[in-house]
Amino acid sequence: MKFSINKNLLAQAASIVQRAASSKDTIPALSGMLMTAEKDRLTLQATDLDIGIKKIIYPVDIVSEGSTLVNAKYFSDLVRHLSEEEVTISLDETNNKLNVYNGLSSSNLNIYNLDDFPDMPLNKVSHISTIPQAVLKNFIRKTVIAAAVTHFKPVFTGILFDFSGDSLTMVASDTHRLAVIKSEQIKSEKLPGQYIVPVRILSDIARILEDSDSEINIGLADNHIVFYTAEHELSCSSRLIEGQYPNYLQVIPKNFVNTFLVNSSLLAQSLERTSIMPHDQNMIQYVKMNFEPDQLVISAFSEKMGEMTEIIKDIEDQSGQAVELNFNTRYLLDAVKLLSQENKNIQISLSGPLGPAVIKNPEDENYTYVLVPLRTG
Repeated sequence: MKFSINKNLLAQAASIVQRAASSKDTIPALSGMLMTAEKDRLTLQATDLDIGIKKIIYPVDIVSEGSTLVNAKYFSDLVRHLSEEEVTISLDETNNKLNVYNGLSSSNLNIYNLDDFPDMPLNKVSHISTIPQAVLKNFIRKTVIAAAVTHFKPVFTGILFDFSGDSLTMVASDTHRLAVIKSEQIKSEKLPGQYIVPVRILSDIARILEDSDSEINIGLADNHIVFYTAEHELSCSSRLIEGQYPNYLQVIPKNFVNTFLVNSSLLAQSLERTSIMPHDQNMIQYVKMNFEPDQLVISAFSEKMGEMTEIIKDIEDQSGQAVELNFNTRYLLDAVKLLSQENKNIQISLSGPLGPAVIKNPEDENYTYVLVPLRTG
C-alpha cells in the first residue's frame, strides 16, 4: 500500500474517525484506525464495539492498494502536526511499519494485526428516515444538555428518537430535567419505533454535522443505529441502549400558577454572575428565584464567600401571583444560554414552588425544557 494525499484533508478525516477508537489498551485493534486505499479513495474506520465511525476521502493519489491498522489517536495527532506539504504514506510489510513522509519529516509507526479489527455494522442498513444535517445538529444540541452522564438506569444516558410515522420527537432526561423537541417535517419510512441512542455518539455527531440543508440518513443494522450520508462517505454507528424509555409526556405539567416573560439576555448574564459564587461542600449550587409581578430577584449564597443578589425589571407576568423557588444553577443556565440565542424573551411557566417549571422560547412550540426545583433546608 502506498498513496499521497493533501495533509489537511487527511488530518480532518483522521480527527473525526479517531473519536470512535477505544482509549483502553486491553484490545489493541480497538484503539486502531483501519486505513484502506483502493481506486482513487482512502477509507478510514475505527470502532470500540459500541460506536464506530467510517469516513471516505478523495481524491487520493493511489500508487498501490492495500490496508493497514495503526493506532488511531497517535496517527491523528501526528498528521495534525505535520506541515502543509503533501503527505505520502506507505506500508512496509517486511518490518510491519507504516511509513509517513512529509517534506523532510519521516515517521515509522508500528501497526496492529488486521485480522483483529472487528466488522462494523454498515453494510446491511435498513433505512428509517432522512434529516437535514442542520436540523439534526440543532435537535441534538437542544436535547443533549438534559441527558445524564452516568445513571443506574442506562436509558437516561441516551437520547430517545421517537418516530411516530409522521413526526420525530427527541427526548433526553436525567430525572431532574427534561428536554423535548419535535418536528412534523421529519417522517419515518418504516413502522413507528423508539430508539435510545447513547449521548456519547450524538455529541460526536453534532460536532461533525454541517450547518446546511445537506441530508443525513438514519438506519438500523442489527442492534445498532447508523447515521450516514449519501454514498456512505461518512457513516457513524452506535449500539442502541436497551430498555423502555419512561413516559415523558406525563412529566410535563399542564397547569400553572403563573407564566413570566423575562429578558433572556439579562437573565443569562445574571445567572452567569451568580454561578461564580462557590457552593458549599456536599451542596448543589443553586439560585433562589423570587418571581414577582414587576421584577425577578435572583440570589445566591455561600457560607464561604458571601451573598449575591440580581434584580431584573424587564419582566411580564400573566396572573399577578408571586412565586419563589430554587433551581440548580447550571441546569437553569444551560437552558437560558441556549434559548437566549433565539429570542429576546424567555417564557418560564411555574406550576408552584415545588412543581416542575417549563422553560420555552415563546415563539417556538416545538421545544420544551422542564426543570424540577430544588428542595433546600
